[in-house]
Amino acid sequence: MPKILLVEDDLSVLEMLQMALEHEGYLVQTASMAKTALNWLREASKPDLIISDIGLPDIDGVTLCRMIKDDPALKKIPVIILTASLTNESKIKARLTAKADLFLNKPIDLAELSSAVKNMMDQALREKSYMQDLYLKKRFFEQK
Repeated sequence: MPKILLVEDDLSVLEMLQMALEHEGYLVQTASMAKTALNWLREASKPDLIISDIGLPDIDGVTLCRMIKDDPALKKIPVIILTASLTNESKIKARLTAKADLFLNKPIDLAELSSAVKNMMDQALREKSYMQDLYLKKRFFEQK
């Protein structure tokens, strides 16, 4: 079952998103603070996707994303940042700074979120399959 780490400090939004994602068949781990999310990422098995609010109480979502993308053990995990306040120009700047894979506007359109999550999971699965295929081919040719 694909795993998602959801980082959101607004309990009502957190619960709504968690319910929607679990209904779609995902295992959802939640955190209300960025530091909690970072600790979980370093100690537990890695999620397949991270969804984070931009306005967290301890570390903002852009900084959290940058920390994830700068960590060699975590950088391949796709990150979606949820925001209510960014203009398109600000999103582009934040995306370059944060290295986020996608920004979604609040209030969240659950159909848009579902589609984005599915697309990212499919892409990650294709990349993983491709890397496994390369590894197997390499081993095959090394044995000859």
